[in-house]
Amino acid sequence: MEKLPEMSADRSRYRENAVHGTPQFPMKLYTNNFQWYTNHVIDWHWHPELEFAVVLEGSVDVSVNDSVFTVSEGEGFFINSNTMHMERPAEDSPEPLMATVCFMPEFIGDCGGDLIYRRYVAPVVSDPFLRGMKLIPQIGWQSDILAKLREMYAVHGADEWGTELLLRNSVAQMWYVLAVNLRVEPQDTQLRAAAGLSEQRLKTMLSFIQENYSRELTVDEIAASANISRSECFRCFRSMISKKPVAYLNEYRLKAAAELLLGTDMQITEICFACGFGHSSYFGKMFRQYYGVTPKQFRIQSRSLSR
Repeated sequence: MEKLPEMSADRSRYRENAVHGTPQFPMKLYTNNFQWYTNHVIDWHWHPELEFAVVLEGSVDVSVNDSVFTVSEGEGFFINSNTMHMERPAEDSPEPLMATVCFMPEFIGDCGGDLIYRRYVAPVVSDPFLRGMKLIPQIGWQSDILAKLREMYAVHGADEWGTELLLRNSVAQMWYVLAVNLRVEPQDTQLRAAAGLSEQRLKTMLSFIQENYSRELTVDEIAASANISRSECFRCFRSMISKKPVAYLNEYRLKAAAELLLGTDMQITEICFACGFGHSSYFGKMFRQYYGVTPKQFRIQSRSLSR
């Protein structure tokens, strides 16, 4: 089983460029070993696919917009379409293992407007208050979804004739359980628009940071990218991901620097300026605070572990 792809080489860390499955079969199953990811974190991102996951070993902290929940072995979670989320190992679980299935909403029903999509898919996908949820085996219908997930991984691993049909049926059965038990009804358009506004603004600002992190940036510029005030910018960051804009910008730059230290032979000073830091001493100080070692030590230690 494949690992869930990290963001593509052009560092689209937020809106994923990766395609889960193919246009002919828009779903994919993955195994997530957190050691494969930079800093052992599947960083903030979103994608049009719906996502279900079950934790196979250890515990995972899942951040969904402005909420965080811990998912332990045997538990799982659901992430709605185009919802910002992040996963990292829980504090006492340094090496969790997680299995994930991602699929496009039209894998269940034709998004052109057939009855199944309009009645059972669109209300869930467009619900601003259902962005993600934890699934636990103690609740009967959620246990059924977790069991179906494990069944899908077993079927996928077999890779026999008819596997695609079995997987499609399993996704439909899993969605049936979710849709019937949540019974999401279409909501007022104005209410939906208001609830999703902060999330959309933050996505715009995160995309702006992604595209411009290598140069000097100000909070005013970040706010202007979403056509909002400085104070509203701070509010969006605080309410959605509990960070200030500059703090998040610096974290993004440090993660970019870590990737360059691992994947290139660039000089540390070059990496400093390539990632938007104006002074090498400040870069070194920030890097050590975040990673616990200097950039040079990080490169040496990481390369020795990969041998």
